Amino acid sequence: MVIFLRPKKILVVTTVLIVALFLMPQSLTNSAFANQISPPSASLTNATFSVGWGYSTITDVNPYNNPGLAQSWTFSYIYDTLCKFTANQSQLLPDLAQSWSIYGNNHTAIFHLNQAAKWSDGVPVTSQDVNYSYYLAAQPFSFIYPYVSMITSIDTPDNHTVIFHYTGVMFAEVAITNIFIVPYHIWKNVNAATYGIFSNATSFVGSGPFLLTNYVPNSYVEMKRNNNYFIPSRIPHIQTLYLELFSSVQAEVSAFQSGEIDATGGFLLPTEVNTFKNSTSSILVVPKNPIFMYYLAFNTYPNGTGNPALRNADFREGLAHAIDYRALINITQGGNALNAQTIFPSWDPSVDPNLPPISYNVTLANQLLNASGYKIGSNGYREFSNGTTIKITLLAVSGIPALVSAADVIATDYWSAVHVEAVAQPIEVASMLNIIWPNFAQDTDFWDWPMGLAPYDLSSPLFLGLFTSSQAPTFDDSGYTNSTYDALFNQMVNATSISQMTNISYELQKSLYYQLPYIPLYYPYSSQVYSNKWTNISTDYPGGPFGGVDWRTFLTIEPVTSTQPSHSNTSIYLEAAIAIIVVAAVIIGGFAYYRKRKTA
Repeated sequence: MVIFLRPKKILVVTTVLIVALFLMPQSLTNSAFANQISPPSASLTNATFSVGWGYSTITDVNPYNNPGLAQSWTFSYIYDTLCKFTANQSQLLPDLAQSWSIYGNNHTAIFHLNQAAKWSDGVPVTSQDVNYSYYLAAQPFSFIYPYVSMITSIDTPDNHTVIFHYTGVMFAEVAITNIFIVPYHIWKNVNAATYGIFSNATSFVGSGPFLLTNYVPNSYVEMKRNNNYFIPSRIPHIQTLYLELFSSVQAEVSAFQSGEIDATGGFLLPTEVNTFKNSTSSILVVPKNPIFMYYLAFNTYPNGTGNPALRNADFREGLAHAIDYRALINITQGGNALNAQTIFPSWDPSVDPNLPPISYNVTLANQLLNASGYKIGSNGYREFSNGTTIKITLLAVSGIPALVSAADVIATDYWSAVHVEAVAQPIEVASMLNIIWPNFAQDTDFWDWPMGLAPYDLSSPLFLGLFTSSQAPTFDDSGYTNSTYDALFNQMVNATSISQMTNISYELQKSLYYQLPYIPLYYPYSSQVYSNKWTNISTDYPGGPFGGVDWRTFLTIEPVTSTQPSHSNTSIYLEAAIAIIVVAAVIIGGFAYYRKRKTA
């Protein structure tokens, strides 16, 4: 049945619809039109986005000798890898490789490169670049050598085909997504161990969605959109990206509050989280699981010049049992962290479930310290056999107040209770680096280390490679050297099944658990905050959008205004109102025509 409205009723209904449209909440209006108006295609803007990072350093843009999280995040935008992982780490996505086949039974993987890929100087990306980059990753100066140590050979039958031959089962998990590809025609002429400090950024050649245009070591990195990027759907919406480095998290937060930066990278101070929860001008992101481990490293290096008592495993274990870990989290993090179980967190699929968290037990601590041979002297502190007091200096990164506080509490409260004299010393990252390497002159240091993207990432066992002897001179701040451990790690990398790999990783974890080159302290939540002037920011990646691991963040981010259709909300309302009036007019006309025909 067709129902006709009288003209007066049509005008009344039309008026009501127009008024209702103007009074309608914005979110409801946008959603109401979402199914009728196609979303605007992603447009390129001239916008500049600045993200801060507290206490970190970027000395160069060499992806082989710079293990920090802020550095690798930068690399992910100026270089490419063969593939990338989805947010849940369950699926490989194309990057330089357009297609691939992995033959696990034959330990062979074939990758076909995207033939549109070019370096920023116009030279095509070829299989020679890939081959050379994997060669560099396997060199002694490379901290990522564990990720390629299972590769036995590489064939390049043509410019766009790369064939890997490997052993074990870890290749697909770690070797495809972790090696940044650099231009052979540039790097063949330089010292690859030290290359990466560009006094003139125009000499930089990359292939990524952003191009390095300027940077000052340990100050900032500037990147510009690569308009010729070979994957059009990943061309960034913003024009310029700044990664600004601050000496401390406090300075980073202050810069955000003043509007100097648009987001905080890494993590917020626990005291700042509640402040931003109630903010009306920013958005707080609190990831489900932490991705950082705060730890204390003992100087165990055989040729180091630190306190020799710390080379005694019983002494280290005694100090470990003297710490009240739960109380430490409450004191220094306001409870905003999870207790460390072992070198891996409890939710990591690689963790050995048979290793309990280190217990807080003062009695056991004293027993172990006594067993180490260091007795209590007349001044109440333990001493060497010659009567000299054992005094330990705890270095803590000054830009991380929680670590400085933890070092102070451990020194003055916990270790003094077991008769060990200790003092906390805040220090800048650059100065601490010079103390540790190459001479290992420190006693202990408090620092953080990024963990795997648990609970999805199965590459966590590769973190155990940090403690192999080859890593001590450059990357392992404990200087741990153990030939049995080294042999076990090599067996794990070449394991022929997941179960074999897991079992060997358990043995490695057990070795670290009892030898204690590191004391895992806790895992802080890596909360971040960003201005609500920005949109198209995904938060589903472990660690959050600004935690240093999400490769998509700066490809999709754009100003709020640029995501709107080319019309303002008011113009949308007016156009919709006009449309309704036109429809009403058509109905009125039709009704009048109907009446005229009826009376004719």
